[in-house]
Amino acid sequence: MATPDPPWTAHRRRARALGERYPHATQVLGVYLALVDAWDDAWRECREERPAPAGLAAWAASRVVPRVVKATEASGPEPLVVGCREVSDPERPLAAWLAGEEQPPVERYLARASLYPALVALDEAAGDACRDVQVAPGLDPRDAASQGGRRCPRCGGPPQLTWRDASGEALVSARRRLLCARCGHGWAFSASACPSCGETAGAKRTVYGETHEGTVIGPSSEAPSTVEFPHLRVDACATCERAWRESSGGVDSRVQSADPRPA
Repeated sequence: MATPDPPWTAHRRRARALGERYPHATQVLGVYLALVDAWDDAWRECREERPAPAGLAAWAASRVVPRVVKATEASGPEPLVVGCREVSDPERPLAAWLAGEEQPPVERYLARASLYPALVALDEAAGDACRDVQVAPGLDPRDAASQGGRRCPRCGGPPQLTWRDASGEALVSARRRLLCARCGHGWAFSASACPSCGETAGAKRTVYGETHEGTVIGPSSEAPSTVEFPHLRVDACATCERAWRESSGGVDSRVQSADPRPA
């Protein structure tokens, strides 16, 4: 059976479209596109070799980290390039990321970028590589119900953003979903709760979006010309003092692709 294509075709298309529209983000998107090229081979190799979950950090440290560092050197800012070069033992931050430990920015970047294609390739088995994660004593982080659905049901990782697909109806909001920061899995989540702490009181949560002239009801194929980011909004919570970026599909056809989720 032929190996399927890597799952980042839509991501490439969207990143290029965003780069054309937002020149100030050219470097960041350039790093992302360089990483996607590195992920392609890593994803294929992981699917073929199926490294043992317990050895995933070591496998990615030797097989993926050099490619991620090379991609970063080609497109990244100098401080990030220097920081990546100074990580002498890459297996350590990769293992820490799988275990859910807090890390400095450079180590976290290197771990996320290097493990992501492997965790995507492992699919449902990704959770086995994260079995030692503990977010609270006696709590299994892979049990989404134990966290009110706020952790990834596949690997127990934290969400990195929320998004909604296009609903197709002007007055109907699509179901809200969370995107895992670790394995890239998406899952449904309540539209009336904070992804960080579960707060549901409307008085504690505020949604921010760009203002624009006129009235827009529901998704529109032509975004208002006065709005720079029509597909984005921020959901802030006063209880935990966290804010979440949310992407909405179908709002702006100029930046949407078949898969509106960033990696």
